[in-house]
Amino acid sequence: MKYLQRNPMTAVFFFGTCVCLAVSSGNIKANLSTVSQLQQTVRENSAQEWRLRASQQSAQNQAAIAKQRYEEGCVMVVAMKDPDSFTSLEAGKPVIDRVRKTPLPVGTITCDANGNTAKIVQGKDKPVVGDIAFTGNQEVIEQARKRAKARYALPNQ
Repeated sequence: MKYLQRNPMTAVFFFGTCVCLAVSSGNIKANLSTVSQLQQTVRENSAQEWRLRASQQSAQNQAAIAKQRYEEGCVMVVAMKDPDSFTSLEAGKPVIDRVRKTPLPVGTITCDANGNTAKIVQGKDKPVVGDIAFTGNQEVIEQARKRAKARYALPNQ
């Protein structure tokens, strides 16, 4: 009490600070809520950026694998009913040898005219397309098309 009598301004400042805090408590709560929302948005954006970077790295790695498969001579898939036309690979589906009417053996590297390559893997009951990798490198795709000597028509959209 003697301290307050000797220093009355301290009491005034203390009381003023308490009044200011009491009056602005709603603003402080709103600001804390806004800061919390902003932190959540930053975390979400950061996580999305990491996913995109990982996806881009994966796409680049797959493109290198697909390019190598094309260059090393993959088996180009053609339509069963029209062997002069290309068709597309589909994950989990067998690639049928049109002469023997049997699926290609496990381990065969296949490719299509659209940039997809795949390794034939063992499915539940028969070999199917798996380990797909894509490249957009039109030069290597075109070279593989020429080796296959079939017609290329753009897929229906």
